[in-house]
Amino acid sequence: MKCPYCHRKMEKGCISGDRYSLKWIEESRYKPFLSQFQKGIKLTHGIGTLNDLETYFCKDCEKMIIDVSDKPK
Repeated sequence: MKCPYCHRKMEKGCISGDRYSLKWIEESRYKPFLSQFQKGIKLTHGIGTLNDLETYFCKDCEKMIIDVSDKPK
């Protein structure tokens, strides 16, 4: 995959989760110590499931691209 910012090749990898779901929470609602209880866009499942999230990383821009279209709702 090519980086949409610098157009160089991105490296495919994964973000590995732990016991809580990884999720995106908008900045205005984010509370650091309460994030596990807040609603957001889930990127992974929770306890007892595979929590690896396919990701592309650009070493030059230091940006990541994550496709959430097939992740749990």
